[in-house]
Amino acid sequence: MKKIIALLFFLSVSAAKAQVTFGSLQEVFDYADKNAVSIRKARIDEQISHSQSQAARTSLLPSVNASAAFNDNITLQPTLVPAALFNPAAPEGTFNEYTFGRRYIYNTGVQASWNVLDFQKWFEIQTAGAREKASQAATVKIKYDTYNQLAQLYYSILLTEKYILIARENVQATGSICETTQDKFRQGIFAEENFNRANMQLIQAASDLRNREYSLSQLYNQLQAQLNLPGGVRLTEQLVTRPVPDLVPLKQHPDVLLQETQLALAEAQLRQVKTAGYPSLTIGYQYNYNWATDRMFDFTSTNTLPQQFLAVKLSIPVFNGFAVREKSRQSKLALSQEQLLLENRNLSAAKEDETLHLQYRQAEEQLQAQQEILSLQQSNDRHTANRYQSGIIGADERLDKFGDLLSAQSRYMQSLSDYYISYYKIHIRASTGN
Repeated sequence: MKKIIALLFFLSVSAAKAQVTFGSLQEVFDYADKNAVSIRKARIDEQISHSQSQAARTSLLPSVNASAAFNDNITLQPTLVPAALFNPAAPEGTFNEYTFGRRYIYNTGVQASWNVLDFQKWFEIQTAGAREKASQAATVKIKYDTYNQLAQLYYSILLTEKYILIARENVQATGSICETTQDKFRQGIFAEENFNRANMQLIQAASDLRNREYSLSQLYNQLQAQLNLPGGVRLTEQLVTRPVPDLVPLKQHPDVLLQETQLALAEAQLRQVKTAGYPSLTIGYQYNYNWATDRMFDFTSTNTLPQQFLAVKLSIPVFNGFAVREKSRQSKLALSQEQLLLENRNLSAAKEDETLHLQYRQAEEQLQAQQEILSLQQSNDRHTANRYQSGIIGADERLDKFGDLLSAQSRYMQSLSDYYISYYKIHIRASTGN
């Protein structure tokens, strides 16, 4: 028995360790910053863009390469040389066969090259920097979208848990109504249709409770998937109304921030395209040192053959089939598109912020009204229940009044849901952006 108790205790402790508890929405956001796949991927993309920007900067530095080689001339090709070259008395048109060179050649060298004047690489650095900022803005946008998804799941779970508590109370209430109706039906006071209606109400209440419980499990699964969390999740926060000031200092909308970086990137790309028609200047230096010998690894009788040269190359594009002109035209059109999108994003974001505050105030007022209505309806239902138990009213009136309570509960929960949707949207807008 002790072993069984110890095993159960161990399993309960293990389950508790595997379960992650969140006490607030901010704790969920903090966990998502470190574990959500979408945010982690965005940060990796940001690091890649930073690396590409660093690579573009280092491309302006000179390149230096060292080399070493070994050649084995297994067969030296003979060369025909006019005989008169070494013997003036030799008949004209006669040739002698000679072999030049040595079999083994060792070579080492150093090559250096520097693009002193390269406008394309200079502007490529600006383009890479603009692309890096665009990647950073994309991370902010992804966090914003992920936070909204998490907040929706978070408050959906809390609302569903609250609805489950209400549904359980409704099951108890309908059970009591059904039990009383059944007793009076057996006594011949109520008709069978009264009993059937009460029984249907009980079945419906139990079905609603089960549906809420299924929905809660599904919401928890979705939250675990969003957080990339293999273990269980538990939320401990209680639903309370939170006042939002009239003028919440909202940060720049992530959509606007992202579009601004896209516009800056389009401008940088246009400048880079134009540099295709600019000249470039390259300086190169090379030094080679050769050893020639007839015996491998025998350097006692080698011939040393050093070589070095300095080169300066100026490239001036003269004609490229109008390719640069067309690419420049395409980039200008793309830039115009980004400008139009930015204007639209600014207008949409401003109107969205106005709408958010209006929706919050509307939801807040509606919630207050529905709270009062629900409180009054609950009071009416208690009086109706007492009158029903006393036999003053019949089953139909009791069930009708209980239906009014269910409608009031539904309207209250809908207003509570609307309130929290407005609340978390403003909260995320005020905390995410630039």
